[in-house]
Amino acid sequence: MDVGLRRCIKEPIPEIFDAWQDMSAAVDAHVRGEAECAAQLFGKERRRKGANGLRVWHWFNPGWTLDVDDGTHIVEPSPRNDTSTVLKEMRDGNNSRIPGSIKRAVLDRDGHCCRYCGIPVVDAEIRKIAHRLYPDSVVWGADERRMHAGFAAMWLQFDHVVPWSHGGRTDERNVVVSCALCNFGKSNNTLKQLGLEDPRDRPPEPRADYDGLERLRCCAPAAAKS
Repeated sequence: MDVGLRRCIKEPIPEIFDAWQDMSAAVDAHVRGEAECAAQLFGKERRRKGANGLRVWHWFNPGWTLDVDDGTHIVEPSPRNDTSTVLKEMRDGNNSRIPGSIKRAVLDRDGHCCRYCGIPVVDAEIRKIAHRLYPDSVVWGADERRMHAGFAAMWLQFDHVVPWSHGGRTDERNVVVSCALCNFGKSNNTLKQLGLEDPRDRPPEPRADYDGLERLRCCAPAAAKS
């Protein structure tokens, strides 16, 4: 790795891991049938800490939205010996969509942890279940101000390390688990443009004690299962 490169676009803050602990405890409470406790832990009101804490919200916003298109995250616009955009007919497949089989293999390898910044991540389907179960505590909307802080920050994504638009392959060697900020903030930029280490140079560090809150999937309301 080159000296001076950073692991991720934005270093995680401790409050993210506090939120993760609260969200995990909320799921456990729901599984035990303690709905009131679960709702409280998911956090109806934004606190400075907790599952829906303001510090978590300010960490990911506007890093994954307003900053993406104005080049804020770019440290070197045109690095030497970097990859470049290739014609669509030279790209891997018809679009950048990642097949489910690749996602499952990558998730098995990386676990529910971002390969860039290392924070725990949660599948969007789990967030949808939590929202249906606790709509007042797990708020969600198109406006980022209406997004539950913990679920937004830990939103599971899959990233092409070498951008698909630069000829990056849609395979297990080029796709990694990512959080929303690292994926959306990286966008179609290259590692060199962003001054990032290649996450593939580090072995995956899955958390043995974390299942991505997948244990909530069996509790999905009937409408969410269909």
